[in-house]
This record gives sequence, structure tokens and C-alpha cells, in this order.
Amino acid sequence: MTRRGVVRSAFLTGTALIAVLAITGCSAGPEGLRPISPEGRSIRDLFALVLALSAVVFLGVVAVLAYVLIRYRSRGERGEHGGGGEHPKVQIAWTVGPLLLFAVLAVLFVRTMNVVDHPVAASGLRVEVIGHQWWWEFRYPDLGVVTANELHVPVGTPMRLDLSGADVIHSFWVPQFGWKVDAIPGRPTHLSVTVDRAGTFLGSCTEFCGAEHAGMLIRVVAEPQDQFDAWVKAQQQPAATPQSDVAQSGQNIFLSSTCVSCHTVRGTAATGSVGPDLTHVGSRATLGSGVVTNTPDHLRTWIANAGTIKPAVLMPPFDFTPEQLDALVAYLESLK
Repeated sequence: MTRRGVVRSAFLTGTALIAVLAITGCSAGPEGLRPISPEGRSIRDLFALVLALSAVVFLGVVAVLAYVLIRYRSRGERGEHGGGGEHPKVQIAWTVGPLLLFAVLAVLFVRTMNVVDHPVAASGLRVEVIGHQWWWEFRYPDLGVVTANELHVPVGTPMRLDLSGADVIHSFWVPQFGWKVDAIPGRPTHLSVTVDRAGTFLGSCTEFCGAEHAGMLIRVVAEPQDQFDAWVKAQQQPAATPQSDVAQSGQNIFLSSTCVSCHTVRGTAATGSVGPDLTHVGSRATLGSGVVTNTPDHLRTWIANAGTIKPAVLMPPFDFTPEQLDALVAYLESLK
């Protein structure tokens, strides 16, 4: 291949690469990857702009390189080159241009940081997010609500998520929020976000935190204000009274077992704080921090030996009889 052919091939390859990056990075993409908050859109827009400017710079450099290689290619057997000499204006432009570009980017970065890390008014919703091995605890201190793994949020209400880690460093990431924040023991961090679209959005821990790191999932349920208020009202209530003999038997078994050492069921003598609050566990869509759906069969397996679903889980196996398991499942499923 000739020198001209090599240059042309390199130029076309670079152009194709930039086009692919632009298409995959700047397009709306799958529904699950579209930002659902002004903060997320601010980050996306900045990324798109930086990617576009990078493409322009890259193509400009490739074009100049191709021109120089062709225009001043080797001539004669002694390798003499055409052109030469100094070009002060070109050197000044080559220095000032990038400085101006970096200055513009710096301003845009600061503006985006101010949008993302803005203070939340006192009227906003405050949620304490605590990362455990390997599940998430969500506390609404102003509402008196404690839940696990499912973060319910009202659409259109500014929120401040105060993050911390109970044991090791975790990282809270819901892609549709636009960015992630570490949950560090002893060093609180926060995330300000206003969700502006209803729906269910999934996330995960993105800081390796142990054997079941991949099974530390997040489920965000964004709903209109009236539905959120109804959810809060239900969550504020103590555990429901068993309505059947089987469920009553299950409550007795639960309260007389070591379950009470780890779990809380408000309205009963169970006040453990090691594991998730189970006061309304029957209303949750998943078990084990999102690894399986909340069905009687999965709950039965989880109680008997959670390790068969989540191998390194800290919950030990229990030697309950089939009848005891049926009663426990009936009781926990009734906790809506």
C-alpha cells in the first residue's frame, strides 16, 4: 500500500471510530439508560459536548497529519524534504487554542458540578442510605419509615440521600440518576436528585465489598406524590396482626427463634438491627437485595437456607420442620 493509501486508511478508521462513539454515547440509548433527573441530564449533556469536541480535535489532528505526510513526503534518494522553516503564528495558535478549549471546559465542568451537587431545601425529602454486606437500608427520618432494598421516591420532589457504610465501602449507583456516590463508614456523603419520571429503576453497588457484591442490588420505585404518601402511610403502621391460625403460629415461631436477634418487626418483641427490618417484608417485590422475586417458594427457601440462593449471605440456615416453614412463610407474607 502506498503512503497516501496508509494515511487515507488511518483517516477513515479514525472517522469511523468517532462516529461509533458518538452514536453510542450521545444517542438516547435503551430506555433504562435515559437520565430521569435534571442532574443526570446535565452530566449526559456535558459528556456529549466533550465527546463532540474530542471528535473535532481528533479529526483536525488526523487531517493535519495526513496533509503533512503527503505534502512534505520524502523526495529523492537522499531523503530531502520540502518545506521547512519556523511558523510563529502556527505555534501560537497551537498553544492558545488548547488553552482556550480547556478554559471553556473548566467553566462547563464547574457549572455541571453546581447543578449536580446543589443543596436541597428543608422542604425536600431526606433519606438515609446505609450500605450493609450485602443489602441496602433506607431510612426516612422525617417520616418515621425504615425499609430495605427498595427506595420509594415521589416524582418531582427534590431529595437528599445521605449515604454511609455500616461495615466496608460500598457505592450507590442507579444509572438513571446519572452518577454514583460511595457509601463510606464514618465519612458521610450525599447525593442530591430530583426524579421527574415515574417508574421502577434498577441499580447496584459498584464498589467491590465482598463475596456477594454482585448480589447487592437496588430497586428505585418512583411514583406520583399521592401514591408515595399512601406508601408512607402504610409503612408507618406496625406489623399487621395475623389473620389466620397458621400465620399466628408463624409469628409465635418467629418470636421464639433467633430471628429476633437480627430483625425488627415493629409492634412485636423483635427489635434486632443486624438484618433488614421485616415489618412490611410482604409488600416488597424482591428478597435478598433483589436476587429473587418475593414469592412463597423463594421465601421458604430463603428461610430454610438462604445460602442456596445467595451463597455467601450472612444469614445462617435453620432446621425448621416443613410445617414450621409453612407457618413462617404465611406470617411473613402477611406483613404487607
